[in-house]
Amino acid sequence: MEIRRATEADLTVMRRLWNEFTAEATFTPYPGSAFEPSLVTKHIALVAEEGDSVVGTVYANTMSEHFGYVFGLYTRPDERRRGIAQALMLAIAAILREEGRRYVVLSVDTPNESARSLYERLGFEDAARMLRADVDVLLGD
Repeated sequence: MEIRRATEADLTVMRRLWNEFTAEATFTPYPGSAFEPSLVTKHIALVAEEGDSVVGTVYANTMSEHFGYVFGLYTRPDERRRGIAQALMLAIAAILREEGRRYVVLSVDTPNESARSLYERLGFEDAARMLRADVDVLLGD
């Protein structure tokens, strides 16, 4: 397996995997965000390849000089349980450290037990809570 930075030449495959990721991530009552080329051109975007096939992706927003906000970690279902997600996380952490960032920050849906287990094994700590409310419930409608 090789992990490398994605380029504009990867936009088609990155879009396809992003769409697979958002279709599978059904932990929220609303759909995921649509793929935008800026995910590759303005953020750190990595691909994991085996031969000619992209088997996983991860992104990091680096707007903060102190941390990278990781999102979109995805491994194709038929490639899971082989260490690809862990390798992607370690690769993006190494890039963030090279760029002078001290922390990797991410959010994970509470019901996503497999992802939460991976992050716990990697040493992530529960440091904040993301809450959501239905607007109609919040407004008492």
